[in-house]
Amino acid sequence: MTTFRLLWRIVSACFGLALVATMSVAGLLAFPQPLYAYHVGQGRLHLYSDRPFNELAGRAVLADVEGRLAKAPAGFRDDLGVYRIFVTNEEWRRRLVFLWNGGAAGVNYAPVGGGVFIRQSDIDHNKVLKADATPVPEPRTLAYYAGHEIGHSLISNHIGAIANWRLPAWQREGMADYIAMGGVVDVDALARARRSGEVDLDPKRSGNYALYRLLIAFLLDKEHWSPDELLASGMTLTEAEKRLDLSLPSGP
Repeated sequence: MTTFRLLWRIVSACFGLALVATMSVAGLLAFPQPLYAYHVGQGRLHLYSDRPFNELAGRAVLADVEGRLAKAPAGFRDDLGVYRIFVTNEEWRRRLVFLWNGGAAGVNYAPVGGGVFIRQSDIDHNKVLKADATPVPEPRTLAYYAGHEIGHSLISNHIGAIANWRLPAWQREGMADYIAMGGVVDVDALARARRSGEVDLDPKRSGNYALYRLLIAFLLDKEHWSPDELLASGMTLTEAEKRLDLSLPSGP
């Protein structure tokens, strides 16, 4: 066997293994239910977990999520879609389904995935847990994180997957966060927090999307942009912050 033929066989074998692995992962993300033994459904929402939870508490979480989604901008509501929430507590399982998003609290692989994945949580108390098992503080509840990740699906369904991928991060995450908060955002309070330099309003330091949520709410609720106008605008984060700053009164 020539060296070339040997190398070709090795490359072909590696490519075949990579293809099988990719298809296996895609299949797992599309149908992850076998990994989650505990389940409760309510209407179009389904909650799965790899650990037992109180059924009534699970239904309360789903009702909370549904209430948030029902207040999404009219064009983004999807009353026909079925959405599955997978709470992933065991570390090996989290690594398996979160892939390269190891530090995230939630992920959504739409349109590939069969649901949204949330890191370890206390379903009975509507809490997502940090790495040290302490709860993430309000207002970021389990229902909030689930609403945020499903919000990504609502946006993608409305504007198309390619347009969704092309959105600036602040628009994509900010709109999902706006949906997750049920459209109830105190623009003035968040603007004051940003002006005073609170960490929560700095995505680089806090890792959350309060700033992006503020900007989306400001443009929709204060400047009366339509969601479609905003997402088609190509507005940069810098431009959005400048518009906010120009609207604020001078002084501390």
